[in-house]
Amino acid sequence: MEFACPHCGQGTRVQLPQIQVTPAPPPMGSPSVSSEESLTPESDPHACENCGGIMAPEDKVCMECGHRRPFKTKWTGNAIFRLVAGIVILGELSILGLQWTTEKPFGLRQRTRHAVLIKVGLREELDPAKQASLAGKNVANSTPAAAKDPDLKLKSHELKPDKDNGSLWVRGVVENVSKYRYHAVRVRFNLKGEDGKIIRGAEISAYQQSIEPGKEWLFKVLVLDPDATDYVPILPIKGYR
Repeated sequence: MEFACPHCGQGTRVQLPQIQVTPAPPPMGSPSVSSEESLTPESDPHACENCGGIMAPEDKVCMECGHRRPFKTKWTGNAIFRLVAGIVILGELSILGLQWTTEKPFGLRQRTRHAVLIKVGLREELDPAKQASLAGKNVANSTPAAAKDPDLKLKSHELKPDKDNGSLWVRGVVENVSKYRYHAVRVRFNLKGEDGKIIRGAEISAYQQSIEPGKEWLFKVLVLDPDATDYVPILPIKGYR
């Protein structure tokens, strides 16, 4: 650079000294970068996505602009195992809760619940009399309802000899009083001797393939035992609808 001297007025050439700029040191914890290589978001996969600042792989927040890295889930074998185990445990706890809070279809019996509460110290053990009462309640709950009146009724029956050969026959009528067709209907009788006792192994029966609703079946059964003088019906009459 040339300018006039303030004393003599002659042109004087002056050379300005070169100023060397030293780059600022990187932030603490950041990887060192050589002067020949500058890290950019394109060249450094760990650089800040917002401002391009240098970040270590384990850093979550940029120290320059405060930008937070997005959370990325890596589905490793260990993570999948934990997820499946959590689902299984949750299902078992749900089933246990349903068994504890419901009666049907798979709820725990009252006696079992009482035993569990005794085990964890939330209830005192009952004396034998109360335990028997509790067991009786469970039995009563499991007992089926009383059977209704039979749909197949033995309307009439009698023991009559045959007028031609004198053989004994039990004759009668079975009535289907229901609104359903019954199949494989069988009527049975025990035979009695002169002493009025049932003769063992002397049971007799008659079979009908089906009886329509509201219809009757006139049956007759031959008495084969010569010692039989009477009979008694075996009820109820069997049949399937």
